[in-house]
Amino acid sequence: MVSDALVVAVVFCTFGLLFFNQIRVYPLSRSLTSATGAVVVLALGAISPDEALASVDTSTLLLLFGMLAHVEALSRSGFYGWAGSYLVDFTGTARRLTVGTLVVAAVFSSVALNDATVLLLTPILVQVIRNADIDPVPPLIAVVLGANIGSAATPLGNPQNAYILNRSGLTSVEFVAHLAPVALVCLLIAALVLVPITAAGTSLPEIPVPDIDERWALSSVVFLLATFALLIVFPDSDPGIIAASMGIIHITWLQLFRRVPGEEILHGMDWSIIVLFVGIFVLVGSLEETSLMGLVSGFGASWRFAGLTFVLSNLISNVPAVVLLSSGVTTQSGWLVLSAVSTLAGNATPIASAATLIALQQAARRGVDISIRRLLSVGVPVAIVTSAVAVLMLNAGL
Repeated sequence: MVSDALVVAVVFCTFGLLFFNQIRVYPLSRSLTSATGAVVVLALGAISPDEALASVDTSTLLLLFGMLAHVEALSRSGFYGWAGSYLVDFTGTARRLTVGTLVVAAVFSSVALNDATVLLLTPILVQVIRNADIDPVPPLIAVVLGANIGSAATPLGNPQNAYILNRSGLTSVEFVAHLAPVALVCLLIAALVLVPITAAGTSLPEIPVPDIDERWALSSVVFLLATFALLIVFPDSDPGIIAASMGIIHITWLQLFRRVPGEEILHGMDWSIIVLFVGIFVLVGSLEETSLMGLVSGFGASWRFAGLTFVLSNLISNVPAVVLLSSGVTTQSGWLVLSAVSTLAGNATPIASAATLIALQQAARRGVDISIRRLLSVGVPVAIVTSAVAVLMLNAGL
């Protein structure tokens, strides 16, 4: 029988490696790291093949598939590039650009995955920053803060929320009713922090607005909103089945009416998120019989639980932290606190949220380096204050 200590060590070492894209000359992939860790615990006998299959939450994977299909279809219409360029031309100054970016990123990530929002908006901002004599840090940090905070509002905003919707018994209406007000207040807090560090009065150059297929973009937005509406109208139905069905219908519609081969959409989807989650499910499943699980049981919406969620999210990233801590949540308020704090903790460090890492990578790839010190100087206080506000609001509302 494999020892508890060895299983815990393998699992947490795997989670630790999720922070890195490269170690010396060796590249790392978050999804492959997760999958490799799952193979190791299977090889050690910490979990049987049948138990590993049972630990995978199929409904969550289906929900993610549906959202990935919508996001890929919407991005191919040219919507994100158009929206980012329009934002720049509409705001006109660096300070308004920072606040506008914060709001747009929040809105986009509330109905689509925050990772996709950051991935598609960051290059637009980098292009503007290159052509204007402005500090690149505030608007780029605004993308991260807006995407993370906005994603807290709905079950479609990020992968951990999709997982919580499936496990908690909360309906989409209950989820949004409790967490959307929290996201709005936290967005205001982020704006109050960002405005003073952004230079006032600096004008931005106009940038050309890229082409957009308006009918395609409109139809993709309709599919996204329809998915969310169906989750609300049919709260007792499996959300994964609804989202995956709508994603397939969306791709089929593009194939029939826009003459876009379905394989192109499927090929462009970020399947690594699915692989990442499968690995995490198996890794956490291997901990079920260890003594560690006794330490994360019976949680309500206490400050101790919120603190543990915050710390663990910044140690092993928020997605694996949620999957691990979910086994000990027994109340509706506990699920809401887990969702809010794990998401808002993602603003503290690059470790806690994939969206933050994506923004840093996208900017660096285009020659704009964001100082980790400056990122922490904004992200840490915003994460701490917004997490505390979220716990206060959720406990007061329940």
